[in-house]
Amino acid sequence: MTEGTLTGTTVALQGQTISLGRAHDSTIVLDDDYASSRHARIYPDRDGQWIVEDLGSTNGTYLDRTRLTTPTAISLGAPIRIGKTVIELRK
Repeated sequence: MTEGTLTGTTVALQGQTISLGRAHDSTIVLDDDYASSRHARIYPDRDGQWIVEDLGSTNGTYLDRTRLTTPTAISLGAPIRIGKTVIELRK
């Protein structure tokens, strides 16, 4: 996490889906008024690329500065913004 209340937090990606949102059962719980309960998810595709998908959130999920409308591949270092929270994939 590079911005927001969880700045400095890291989560190891081990081939499982990461859920993001305000819901307490999310993999990453966002304490952010601009995040939905079930806001977005990050998951690996069959080719080993990581995909980010907005789950119908009210305020949207952004990759770089583009609002996502479909599941989208993530490049290393590209910022994913959910409300005030920014996440980057790093090696």
